[in-house]
Amino acid sequence: MRVLTALLPLAAFLAGPAWAQAAERAGHYYLRGVMETGSELMLHPDGRFQWYLVYGALDLFAEGRWAERDGAVILTSEKTRDVPEPGFRTLVLTIQDGSLVPPDGRGAYVRPTDDKD
Repeated sequence: MRVLTALLPLAAFLAGPAWAQAAERAGHYYLRGVMETGSELMLHPDGRFQWYLVYGALDLFAEGRWAERDGAVILTSEKTRDVPEPGFRTLVLTIQDGSLVPPDGRGAYVRPTDDKD
């Protein structure tokens, strides 16, 4: 037990950069650059996310966990009471100049303060 207690400060030190990174990336993002499509992404500092996409009569939703690794934000959806059928299982968004770019390269999720429109 003493060994575990002695290692707690080390674990907190090593986890610090990951928490700081999550807090920096967390926030509200809007999809820009895709015609006739509405989409928002909310990255919570606790590692949870909420997402939706609307295109014509198609409405997709997802929520679950997110993590930042190797220059990308990885969204992993979970079935929940509010979203029993998520719009995707895993979505990898590439980080480019503070924006989050979908795999097809069309458009980007930007924060309102980053929006140049």
